[in-house]
Amino acid sequence: MLSLYSMILIASQVSFGVLYISPVAPNPTQLSGEVFTKINIERAKAGDPQLKDNVILDQAARAKLGDMFEKNYWDHTSPTGEKAWSFIDNAGYSYKSAGENLARGFASSRAMVDAWMASPSHKKNILDKNFTDTGIAVGNGKINGQEVTLAVQLFGEPSTVTVASPQLVAGAKSVSPSFSLENPLLPGKTPYFVLYGIILALLIFDGIMIRLNKEHKNKRSLNGFRVSLGLNAVFLVFLVMNIHSIF
Repeated sequence: MLSLYSMILIASQVSFGVLYISPVAPNPTQLSGEVFTKINIERAKAGDPQLKDNVILDQAARAKLGDMFEKNYWDHTSPTGEKAWSFIDNAGYSYKSAGENLARGFASSRAMVDAWMASPSHKKNILDKNFTDTGIAVGNGKINGQEVTLAVQLFGEPSTVTVASPQLVAGAKSVSPSFSLENPLLPGKTPYFVLYGIILALLIFDGIMIRLNKEHKNKRSLNGFRVSLGLNAVFLVFLVMNIHSIF
């Protein structure tokens, strides 16, 4: 039965990842403009000055967006260690402080901004009075083989230092959420990890009982235990390697 449960879990994880279609924005450029408008509406409600669209931060946001699609990741840090500040540096934006908000799986600006505002760390960036500039990039592409909409919003407080060359004056501080925000309606791994944990606990208990009852001398019982253990190991690999799933 444990072997059967393991196979059902693996099949459901794979099929759910394959069959689920993530919401994709029909017009990412338009969505980007709508996000900019709604962010400023939220700042107006809080009595904050309006953010200005900064072409250099726009460039940095597009670079970060392209990097995520190219390297197949979705995080504040790339697989090679670059953070948002690397892209801001490369674009040549001089800043005192900067921030980054990421979103994934939102096809509407209302849902995206509402989700950001519901997250204390993302909301902090949006309503930070020190930030005066912003750059936004929204695009569609594939992450882990699935078509998805990603959004990058960078915030900046310009440096008062005059720079005679494109070299950036490094920011004195950085403000960024410790996690990225994705659409809560997207499939996740948590339920599978919980079920896996339950089955693994039962499997360990089963192994202990087999030993106590000296059933390990019975090849049928021992082989059944080994099959169950092997299937659970395969399932764990599916989860950890992020195969056919959204993380």
